[in-house]
Amino acid sequence: MKVLVVDDSKVARTIIRAVILDKHPDWSVTEAPNGAEALALASQEPFDIFSIDINMPGVDGFGLVEQLRAQGARGRMALFSANVQEPVRQRAADLGVAFISKPVTPVSVEALLAAVGHESP
Repeated sequence: MKVLVVDDSKVARTIIRAVILDKHPDWSVTEAPNGAEALALASQEPFDIFSIDINMPGVDGFGLVEQLRAQGARGRMALFSANVQEPVRQRAADLGVAFISKPVTPVSVEALLAAVGHESP
């Protein structure tokens, strides 16, 4: 499995990477600090799973999901956010992506893996 972790927080990216590799040491995890870099990486190679922060400078997570799909990305996607209000959750649902609430912890990363179909909850 190839995972792309997109978050402007280095700490969040580090935690997500560590938990995924602890559970799946044979997986490949690539990090991007923003949407533009994520789009560039995804145009160069396919990813199976995308972990995307909603609140980032430049293109936000919702816009990134739309742009990734427009450029042909087929991986399973999940959005992370500390904003757990219903309109945010509904927009994620409308996009057909999982919504995972922050903070990023081992438990929330396990929820990410369950949401994209690679772990049992």
